[in-house]
Amino acid sequence: MAENYEYESYLTEMLGRLPDDLDKREGSVIYNTLSPTAYLLAQQAYMIGYLTSLLFADTAEAEWLDRVTSDFGIDREAATYSTRQINTFDSSAVAMDVPLNSRFAINDVTFTVTEKIATGQFKATCEQSGTQGNLYSGAILPIDNINGLGSAVLVSTPLIPSRDTEIDDSLRTRFYAAARQSPYGGNIADYEEKTLAVDGVGAVKVFNAVDMAAGHVGLIIGDEQGNKATQTLIDTVQSLMGVNGSGIAPIGHAVTVGTSTDLTVNVSAAVKIKTGSSFAIVQPIVVQTITDYIANIGFTDETVFYAKLQAAILNCNENIVDIGTVTLNGVSANIALTKTYAAYQVPVVGTVTVTEVV
Repeated sequence: MAENYEYESYLTEMLGRLPDDLDKREGSVIYNTLSPTAYLLAQQAYMIGYLTSLLFADTAEAEWLDRVTSDFGIDREAATYSTRQINTFDSSAVAMDVPLNSRFAINDVTFTVTEKIATGQFKATCEQSGTQGNLYSGAILPIDNINGLGSAVLVSTPLIPSRDTEIDDSLRTRFYAAARQSPYGGNIADYEEKTLAVDGVGAVKVFNAVDMAAGHVGLIIGDEQGNKATQTLIDTVQSLMGVNGSGIAPIGHAVTVGTSTDLTVNVSAAVKIKTGSSFAIVQPIVVQTITDYIANIGFTDETVFYAKLQAAILNCNENIVDIGTVTLNGVSANIALTKTYAAYQVPVVGTVTVTEVV
């Protein structure tokens, strides 16, 4: 807020408009009369400035940002419901079927069986929205009484992972991308926008005819967290694309959908800490820093940067004074990621080893 809209500025200006032969000292009648007015004016000016900031995409928040982007056809993505696989067995550990709409629960998260995959294997939809539906796995208990059921298992990898309600920064980024890239008629921006709108898809790379073949488009997708997509999600997107204009893809575009290939990155790092500091305290902080760096590399990023990792380690704790040898997959150098349709690498965290420089 500009300085001339603050309380002191208002009060000074108001007192300055009065004759100097009047008592304008703090505590005087005139001062005590004008002071509350100056405060209210400053408060009003602040609120006007704040409300003005809510009218523009770069400063709007919450429902005000929704209203700005909605005028351009961009709406906040709501939380979705995870689709998981539940395997069911009888008391002899033999796969058995259960009725559709049977309900199961694990750690206060509940699921409803919706579709049979094979004998004893079912798709199940989480009844709670958001990423909590992606979290748990293992033995799951029936809520309903199911005759003959011996046990049930919730498979760890979601078939279609869920997402939380979109945060402001993500909505703002999507809005800028849509407004500035002009998605239209099957161009790259159009494919990106429509593919990312599919529930469960959080990342996409579009390969055009130059990369594929005349009339062909390749899509490499990632799940809501930018990880390797499941076959179920790939099949869903492939079906939505359609054939010769029957789906999202325009007439004349043959779309092939795939997903990324995990590239395991093993990291070894040596750190030197301040004399008297505890390596046992510093070590897990460094491990988490390395893990976060690898995990936060973008879906379309082409390099795992050695120097950035070194900097992240050096700056992660005040007790680290220097670093020794740091390696990525055994080498002290960048890792260049292959980004072709046939082999689209995305790094995942492997073994992280942190030692102390003595």
